[in-house]
Amino acid sequence: MSLNARKYGQLSWAESLGIVAALIPLPAVLLWSVTTTAFASYNKERGIKRITGDSALRYVLSSLSVPQLQAVFGTTLETYKKWSKAAKLPVTVDELGEDGRLLWIGQKRLDRVVLFAHGGGYLLPCPEFHLSFWRHVQLELQKQDIQVGIAVLNYSLAPQASFPTPLKQAGLALDFLMAAGVKPQNLQLAGDSAGGNLILQSVPEIHLSAPLRGIYLISPWTSLSANSKSHDENDGRDFLRHATLKDWGAQILAGVPDGDLPFAEAVRAPEDWFKGVDGLVERVLVTAGGAECLRDDIVTFAEAFKKHHANSELVVQTGGLHEDMFLDFVVNEKKMGKLTPLTVEWLAAGFTEQPSAP
Repeated sequence: MSLNARKYGQLSWAESLGIVAALIPLPAVLLWSVTTTAFASYNKERGIKRITGDSALRYVLSSLSVPQLQAVFGTTLETYKKWSKAAKLPVTVDELGEDGRLLWIGQKRLDRVVLFAHGGGYLLPCPEFHLSFWRHVQLELQKQDIQVGIAVLNYSLAPQASFPTPLKQAGLALDFLMAAGVKPQNLQLAGDSAGGNLILQSVPEIHLSAPLRGIYLISPWTSLSANSKSHDENDGRDFLRHATLKDWGAQILAGVPDGDLPFAEAVRAPEDWFKGVDGLVERVLVTAGGAECLRDDIVTFAEAFKKHHANSELVVQTGGLHEDMFLDFVVNEKKMGKLTPLTVEWLAAGFTEQPSAP
C-alpha cells in the first residue's frame, strides 16, 4: 500500500510491531540523555522532569515514521474530545466545510477570540499539551478580567491532504468567525511551527473590513529546507532533530508547485511578498528558542518582515527549544519559562489597548 493511499492512522503489522520495538530502549535512552545533558548550558533553567520530557519527545519523534506517529497520536478531533473530557470542559465543534473545524477551548465566546493553528509539520495532530497551554493562558487572562474565546483550527494533515488544503480551511475559519460577528480588531491569530507557517500563508490572502488585532508566530516554520547553520548547531539539543525536520520538510515541499513556494517558505519569499502587511494586522510577535534548529531561519524572516511592519517584535529565548513554552505542559512543569507569561502579557495588551487609528 502506498503512503498516499493508506487511511490516517492505518498501519501494517510490521509497522505496529515496529512501534513496540522502537519504544523498548526508551527508559535507557532517557537515563542516558538526562545524565549527559542535565548540566548543559541550554538546560540551565530546566529541572530533571522537563529535561526528561524533552528527551522523550526527541526520541519518539526521531524513531517513528510519520504513519506510526499518526497512529500513536490519533487525530486532532479525538485528542480534543479526550482532553476536554479530562479537563471537565464542554466539547464545542463548529464545522467549517471541506473537513475543517473549529474546536473551542472552554466556553465559546465571540467578543474576543484567539484563533490557534497548531504545528506538527502538517503531518501530526494537535497534542494535548498544546491544549493545556492555551487553557492556562485563557485562565491567566481571566484573572485580569479578560474573557477570551480560544478556537483551535482542526485542518487536514499530509499526506492525505496537501497544499493548499490547510490554507483553504484557514480561510474558511476566518470567514466563519467574521460571519459569526467577530470583529477583526478583537481577533488575534496564533500559530506554532507549521501553524505559524500556515498563518504566513494566509496573510497575502486576508481580505477583511479592518486590520486584525494581532498575529503571534511561535517558532514559525519559515524554511522547510532545513539547511541553515542552527540546524547543525542545535541538533540533539532541540527536541526536533535536523534529520526529522529535513524529512518532514521534503514531504511537504513535494506537494507544493514551484510557483507557490513563497507560501511554503516565507524566508525565501520575494522582498515585496509581505508589502502592505501593516494594513492587514496591527501588531506581530515572533518568538524562537536560542537552542532550536529553526532559530536562524526565524531570525532571518523576522528581520525581513520588520521592514514591512514596524510594530513587529522578535523574542529569542536564551536556551529555548522549539516552541519551548508548550514543553512545560508535557510534564506539568510548575516552573515555566519566560515565553508563557510573555504570551499572556502580549495577548492581554492586544485585547485591552486601543487599536491604532487607520
